[in-house]
Amino acid sequence: MATQGFIELLRLADRGKKRQVSQIDPEQRWSGVAFEMLGQYFVAPLGDVAEVIYTPEWTHVPNTKAWSCGIANIRGRLLSIADLPAFVADQQSEVGRFGKVMCLTHPEHYCGVMVDQVFGIQHFNKQSYFKKSKDLNGQLEPYCQGYFMDKNKPWHVFMLRDLFNSQQFMNPSL
Repeated sequence: MATQGFIELLRLADRGKKRQVSQIDPEQRWSGVAFEMLGQYFVAPLGDVAEVIYTPEWTHVPNTKAWSCGIANIRGRLLSIADLPAFVADQQSEVGRFGKVMCLTHPEHYCGVMVDQVFGIQHFNKQSYFKKSKDLNGQLEPYCQGYFMDKNKPWHVFMLRDLFNSQQFMNPSL
């Protein structure tokens, strides 16, 4: 009996989420992959993230910078893994049970960035978008383009694809 009640609660919660998303006109909705790092909240455009995986075991590559974790074999492909907080702010990520790796899409590279936590796909009303944030760490500014305000919380738009334009990110060797 308790199991049926729990299943019903899950069904109602899911129905409530669908209703909340459907209340936003599709023309006014922006969606992205929401994540946390360095105690702040971010959202990456859906097109930048191919998949999100649990932190895999990796092999360290010698003579690389501290933020370059190493490489992992993901379904027969070599995935280079970078610690995103360590790259942008020289702070190691809090890899714990919530730590995830977001795999980035790019025609020439297969790369993953480790973050503290991934919340899944988040939907925002385009009217809650602001171009400039005054509370963003200066080291993050080159990669962020504005933010969405949702439930009194800023969600900074992190352009993961801009990492591929960074000479420092593309050359992790010492």
